[in-house]
Amino acid sequence: MVRPVSGRGRGGHDKGEGDAVEAIGAGRVWAPWPELMAGHRPVLVAPFDPSRPADPAQGWTGPGTVSEVRRDWAAAFDGTRLLVTRPDGAPWYDGPVAAAREWTRALRAHQALTLTTGAFHTPFDFPTAAAQGRLSVLTVPARLIDPH
Repeated sequence: MVRPVSGRGRGGHDKGEGDAVEAIGAGRVWAPWPELMAGHRPVLVAPFDPSRPADPAQGWTGPGTVSEVRRDWAAAFDGTRLLVTRPDGAPWYDGPVAAAREWTRALRAHQALTLTTGAFHTPFDFPTAAAQGRLSVLTVPARLIDPH
């Protein structure tokens, strides 16, 4: 839904009715985002997406379970783009990650990345999904690559 917004613009000038719009429930799809766990272990938190299945047969575990590094998966990060591949070589995620230097250093130090996905669609849904145990976790070997 889009609704008109009225009010004062910059400098206090009246913008008038309908000069600006606000998107409500626009169906924005949230991209995965980087986090750091205890011990500065890097995590990629990926909202639900049917193209990114979390199949237990491929090593995904539930929350509270320690995920051993699955050597049949791989992750490569070039500082802006992350590629995570499944055991068959198909991409599980291939796209941008807005990672801070600390996250990149943690990835280099641990040489592993924990993937977390589940029944959430936004960062705002994530705490509830975690509290309700609706997450899947997988740890994969990871490396930094030079994009040049």
